[in-house]
Amino acid sequence: MAAEILAGLTIETVGWDHADAVRLRDEQQHEIDLRYAEPGRPSAVGPDPRDQVDPSNVFATLLLRVDGEPAGHAALRDLSGRDTYRGGLHPDGTSEVKRVYIAPGMRGRGLSRTLMTAVEDVARAAGVRHLVLETGLMQPESLGLYLRMGYDPVESFGVFSDDPGSRCFGKRLVPDPASLVEPASLVEPVETPRPELREVPWSDPDAAALRRAMWAFNQERYPELARDVEARGGHDVVDAERGRSALATFLATLDGRPVGCATLAAAHVGPAHLTADPLAGVGGLAPMGTDPGGFEIRSVFVDPSARRAGIATALVRQIEEAVRRRGGLALYLATGIRQPEALRLYVGLGFRPVLPFSPHDDPDDAVILLLGKPL
Repeated sequence: MAAEILAGLTIETVGWDHADAVRLRDEQQHEIDLRYAEPGRPSAVGPDPRDQVDPSNVFATLLLRVDGEPAGHAALRDLSGRDTYRGGLHPDGTSEVKRVYIAPGMRGRGLSRTLMTAVEDVARAAGVRHLVLETGLMQPESLGLYLRMGYDPVESFGVFSDDPGSRCFGKRLVPDPASLVEPASLVEPVETPRPELREVPWSDPDAAALRRAMWAFNQERYPELARDVEARGGHDVVDAERGRSALATFLATLDGRPVGCATLAAAHVGPAHLTADPLAGVGGLAPMGTDPGGFEIRSVFVDPSARRAGIATALVRQIEEAVRRRGGLALYLATGIRQPEALRLYVGLGFRPVLPFSPHDDPDDAVILLLGKPL
């Protein structure tokens, strides 16, 4: 089938071995080789032999053209009942999006979103209920696309489940009945008091108590990180270390009760961050909003009893203002793949994925996601 999307733009389904599809996949692989051939990264060139796609499992290959020229590629393969490589099987109705690519000269036009929307339409028509996909930390623009389109991080699957640089995402095309909530229009509005924010020392007992509660939360969701903290001497030792780099800590209260905190710290970022195109000619990464010193928001936590009251948003806005007062051009943060609610908040506030930066550039960290925002 072929469908007119915009003037001069078409998306058609072709065979996996169609000449234009093969050429676009080869171009994509070359770009990936360049992107990951950096110090401290695997230097092997060419596709990972473990990730060879069996064409018999591919039920749709989409080719996007602009004025007749091949400009984009994506494919869908069925994963129903197949090994997750994590001790289980993918449920029925699961498909994987593979080889999503827009040619460099065609980027910046919204074509990747158009292509992914077409992929989802084809998947729904085929009865797919759940889409999954894989990308990597060195492809922040891909991470940003999927987050903005409503994909949530999932545990790594398939042949890259043991690759700490891999990041996997999923999206339900058919909502889970258990996740459905009453429409907002039918819910009685509740008057929510505005939080009061004030700057406090890192050692403030209320802020310290909230950070300890955050540590308990992280222990449950990230046991692998908890083991690392314990090996470094435990929460109190690590908390004191982090306090030495704190520039400002803010405490949020509701009716005098401490309910949230956030801290501004120095970040070590380079000229490759917040670029319009992280590849940017490979050799020279063009900075956009580069901040030589850099600022990072850390230890953002809201007491569960006070969530959905705008407290996290107020804290982030307060930190942004503190960065502006210091002459900062950008704000960065690190969060984890098991906090989709936090990711939705940050993406909604204008943050987008960025390249790894110190001290969050451990190549063996398999659960972190890094975001930044030009100010």
